[in-house]
Amino acid sequence: MSNKAPHRHHYVPRMVQRNFTNESGGLYFWRRGMSIGEVRITKPSNLFVEDHLYTIVDKQGARDHSIEHWFGRLETLAAPFIQHFLNIVRHGMTPILDRTHWDLWHIYVYHAQKRTVAWHKRFVTPEDLLAVMKEIASEQQWREHIRAWETDPEDTLREMNNARIASQADPMPDEMLVEFRSRGLVIYVAPPQTSFILGDDMSGDALLSSRGGTTGARRVQFMPIAPDVAVGYCDTRGVHTDHLTAMDVRCMNEAMAKQSYLIAGRSNAQIASLSRIPYDPPDIMKGWFKSRHGAAQ
Repeated sequence: MSNKAPHRHHYVPRMVQRNFTNESGGLYFWRRGMSIGEVRITKPSNLFVEDHLYTIVDKQGARDHSIEHWFGRLETLAAPFIQHFLNIVRHGMTPILDRTHWDLWHIYVYHAQKRTVAWHKRFVTPEDLLAVMKEIASEQQWREHIRAWETDPEDTLREMNNARIASQADPMPDEMLVEFRSRGLVIYVAPPQTSFILGDDMSGDALLSSRGGTTGARRVQFMPIAPDVAVGYCDTRGVHTDHLTAMDVRCMNEAMAKQSYLIAGRSNAQIASLSRIPYDPPDIMKGWFKSRHGAAQ
């Protein structure tokens, strides 16, 4: 059991946040609860962070920081890859990825999404956790769980929380890696004088308008990795580049702001403008049950 680790755990890695900092090394941010347009500035170390987000606690109160250490090792591998990727894109070229690079990116994206789930614990009540348990447990397991909950609810909640945290480091299932390998990568490039923002969810989903009437509206899923570059998956294998319009970037940023409690970026005016976007976070439980029941049909 590892005992020495920072207690402040970032669910948006600082190595990504640093790509968005302004000339002074800071990030402009706004969070729900602040006045509309009340933008502040701070360092990446103070944003997208919670105490002991990935800490497992045993019955005696001892803390295991191994999950946070594991994320640190993954980020150590991903950081130089992302920087090299950005350098190539900014020189107007298309990155050539070998199998090792592709798999590193797939694994990074997979765990980035799981870290989002960890952050969303604030939206998931004990009652929600019980609903999930009832859905996936056998009748005997469910009876034992209810008995434990009635006997010692505090310890049962600790065990449930530990299980959620431990799952963050579970490896990507082989069948999912196969699915990721069958897809292509889209590089979304923002035009000059525009920039992407960061939100609580590292990825977003936006509906972009048609271009010149030649195509219909298109839905894109994207993950910003720098103010000028976001990435996403597509159905066509290979690496593709999509040069966006200013309106495209605005739509993507609005989608990110809509689902986020906290947003950050390099422009004060931009964050102030996006603070006016109404809050509409994803319904995690509804989405989970829908995906589970849909898969069972």
